[in-house]
Amino acid sequence: MKTSSIINDNKKVISKMNIQEQIMGGFSTTSHISLHDEENIKRTTHFFTTANKILENAINNSQSKLKDKFTADGLLVKKEFISDATVLEYYKGIPIERPVIDLVQQGGGMYGIALLGYTYIMEKVGIRFYSHGGASAGAINALFLAAIPNAIYAEDSKFEYNNTSHQATKSEILTHIIANTNFSKFMEKNGIIGWLQQKLLRNYKSIILKLFLSVFSIGFLVGIYGLFGVVFNIANGISGTELRFFDFIIGTLNVAALLLFIYILFVKILDKDFGINTGERFYSWAENLLSSIQIETKNDLTKRMDLVQLVQAKKGDKPRLVLITSNLTHNRIVKFPERADDYWTTPGNIKPAAFLRATMSIPFIYKNFTPGEEHYKNDKDPENSVKLNARFVDGGMLSNFPIREFHRKDNVVPRFPTFGVLLSERVMSNQNENKDSVKTIKPLENISLIGYITSFISTFRNFYDNDFLFNNKEIEKRVVTVDTKDHNWLDFWMDDTDKAKLFNKGVDAAIRQIEQFDWKTYKNIREEKIKNLN
Repeated sequence: MKTSSIINDNKKVISKMNIQEQIMGGFSTTSHISLHDEENIKRTTHFFTTANKILENAINNSQSKLKDKFTADGLLVKKEFISDATVLEYYKGIPIERPVIDLVQQGGGMYGIALLGYTYIMEKVGIRFYSHGGASAGAINALFLAAIPNAIYAEDSKFEYNNTSHQATKSEILTHIIANTNFSKFMEKNGIIGWLQQKLLRNYKSIILKLFLSVFSIGFLVGIYGLFGVVFNIANGISGTELRFFDFIIGTLNVAALLLFIYILFVKILDKDFGINTGERFYSWAENLLSSIQIETKNDLTKRMDLVQLVQAKKGDKPRLVLITSNLTHNRIVKFPERADDYWTTPGNIKPAAFLRATMSIPFIYKNFTPGEEHYKNDKDPENSVKLNARFVDGGMLSNFPIREFHRKDNVVPRFPTFGVLLSERVMSNQNENKDSVKTIKPLENISLIGYITSFISTFRNFYDNDFLFNNKEIEKRVVTVDTKDHNWLDFWMDDTDKAKLFNKGVDAAIRQIEQFDWKTYKNIREEKIKNLN
């Protein structure tokens, strides 16, 4: 596409709004927290100041290869190390070509904050994103990065550090939102259930909690056992000695009582949609933020994404957005927004927040998502109806890292790579990672029953992703793992200190990926692989 055409398309967006102001205003209206507040801006700026220092130290490290990959001023990565393809943007009236990548982000609850640290560094050094994929938290970040117009790059950032102005990025404004979002508000259940939920989720790794639950279960069984004994004795005049003959009956009733208690408790708490929290607050949060940048329907989102065009575009080039969710009713992986027409009669009118609500539905924590007419922009239109009923839960249940969606299978060398960010402790053979961040396999004789069951379930959950990862060895240099072992992905009550630590873990991962990836080397690998196939 011609340079002048791309610039004019971006100008149309810029003339209507200042993107950062629009998003900050939309957030403030929804949450009643001012993102323009000086203290809030200062708190967010601290994230970036620390990240910049980490990057600067990495570039200046004499043992690092990074310096050779950056421009002389140490601000931008050289295009030839990343991609052959570029997109055009302009800042302060100067057109600039930036290297592009496709980006796939793994889901992981609150670990998603690390994704912002990763994308912040990528954008800061001049890398731009073309297509996006993800599940759960990864899908949330993916959709917002796709929805925010590239015209934001023409603006001065609201977050100055070192008393100098610089180019705005999408990750900066998203980080500002996340830094000021109280995620505990999305956990809507109050009272004793809400209190128990908080204690369990925040401390589910705690030995003390596991000990308490064990003692409670044993105490419950002993209590019921004693109660049945008293009832038998009163009703039949049976002595303690004679009661031993009825141990089998009492024991069976005892276990049945515990199971019945747990069943009633779960049915009462989880309701018919099998979740403690409705997810409506999250849905409204996402809907209002997207609306603030004029994304109210799937059609709006498609038009926005189509503005992102490669400088040397080829026929058929079109950015994709793949948000993974799990259809429990029909036992399948679903890719939104691409498959929205399977579930709604007029999918172009669906609010994109519905796709996020479908992919973030952590089982039992959030009620499952069911497509409804309320997800239309105009739910009164008789043409807008539900085509197929289904229950959706977190996309990570079936595929938490859909990088396979962006891998070329047509034996053509790609013009740009797909990068991937993993948030879990997953083994990547030969990857140059911090050894402490990669889970090691326990000897078979040391695996506990719980560990065996966990591995059994994990095998089914990660089958699609792992099969692709381990059968495409060249992917190792394109995928990086964030070290999340010291954090809790279910801590929706996370404080600012832990948020900042997670953000910096993402920063570290981005720097490692830039250092380990070389476009020319990767392209040669792909060319050689295609040659061998032919």
